[in-house]
Amino acid sequence: MLDWSALRVILNIHREGSMVKAARILKTSQPTLSRQLAKAEKELGVKLFERRQGKLVATEAGRAVSDHSQNIERQLQGLEDTLRNIDNEMSGLIRISAPAQLLPYSLGDVLVEFQQTYPDITLEVRVSDEMADFATGEIDVVFRAEENPKPSLWGHRIARLSTRFFAHEDLLAKFGDTSEALKQAKLVPLVVHSGIVVSSESETLKLFPQGRIVMRTDNLETSATFVRRGLGIGRLPEIVGRNLPRVKAIEELSAPTQRSLWVLTHQDLRDVKRIRSFIEFVKEKAANDPTVPQ
Repeated sequence: MLDWSALRVILNIHREGSMVKAARILKTSQPTLSRQLAKAEKELGVKLFERRQGKLVATEAGRAVSDHSQNIERQLQGLEDTLRNIDNEMSGLIRISAPAQLLPYSLGDVLVEFQQTYPDITLEVRVSDEMADFATGEIDVVFRAEENPKPSLWGHRIARLSTRFFAHEDLLAKFGDTSEALKQAKLVPLVVHSGIVVSSESETLKLFPQGRIVMRTDNLETSATFVRRGLGIGRLPEIVGRNLPRVKAIEELSAPTQRSLWVLTHQDLRDVKRIRSFIEFVKEKAANDPTVPQ
């Protein structure tokens, strides 16, 4: 059974009538082409070309193989055109991987607006804190917290993931709305999320020595929920805390930037129109959103 590379050799020799010209079109050497032709003739058990007056002329078998090869070539070209058109259309599927603890706060509105802007595109969102692997072929776009994406990826940094202490405005009205007042407030309630940094509990107690821990959790969404409900002061990524209703940052209490949030795709997918448009859309929305720290 001949593969397409062998059929291309036979087809181009038939078209050009010359081993040299066919080799030039196929960007290979004449000796290589000669070996490929000899191998094909051996596998088929027939002579495909004869030399007549300085030209290579296809035998009856050679013409039959060339005709079939030409039909295959047309089909492959048609397939390439179809795939190219799909890549250039604002329709189809975009498979997205996003962190479970960020999606409800900062990414949800962007996904809704994009899909409403491009209703022919289906978004398949996989919520996971694990690092999605493009090698599986199951993901088109990832939202990823890191500082130096691999060279094989393409995309944009869309936010800083620095942290601040946040509290509901009702709690601030009760205990004080400045950092100095809160540091000295007796029994000010604290919500500790141990997953942000290893030292979050000790650092929180150091900043609020008169405070008391009313909840510990290793889940950011849980921590954010109870900060929003006024249970206590909690340390949250700005991109989360600034999206919580009636929750305010204690501005003087911040932490250094630890990581950035990126929207990324594989280099091989960057020219697929719907994927590139999605990434550019997210970048623009993030840049113009005052709740997204840049």
